[in-house]
Amino acid sequence: MFPFEREGLRARPLTAHADPEPDRRKAPADCKTCAALDPADLVLHTGERLAVIRPDGTNLPFVANIVSRTHEPLDDLDDDGHVELGRLIGRTYAALRALEGIGNVHVNKWENGTGHLSVTLLARPLGVLQLRGSNLAAWADMLPPTPGKELDARAAEVRAALATR
Repeated sequence: MFPFEREGLRARPLTAHADPEPDRRKAPADCKTCAALDPADLVLHTGERLAVIRPDGTNLPFVANIVSRTHEPLDDLDDDGHVELGRLIGRTYAALRALEGIGNVHVNKWENGTGHLSVTLLARPLGVLQLRGSNLAAWADMLPPTPGKELDARAAEVRAALATR
């Protein structure tokens, strides 16, 4: 599962701790997530507070991001936003899992640089067990790009699945 040869690979020393941590919020005008909410072909579902979008390209069979419709991090969601997030994670997971050729779906929240909520769902190809686990994102950077037509077809399936209640 580990994507690198171990021989010669060693961990870097930890840097000094930053306390307080620097502000990681970008202005909405500089936020790629805010920009991704505009092109209709990237939006898969729009809810009351949240939306499901997809990146323009990926090397995995499919990737979806659950994001806030306004420029806010998870810390700023109220209880109703948390309920909507939970439902959308479950529904989006099921939609990706139902795609042909998907072995599993990994759910991640990194949110370390824009100040915008983004929960990422990564679809792992069926049978490619080497991509299992937390290294899927690292492997994704090393795989060949998935053709746009395939991503568009999968996006249509996910959009249809999320449209049904």
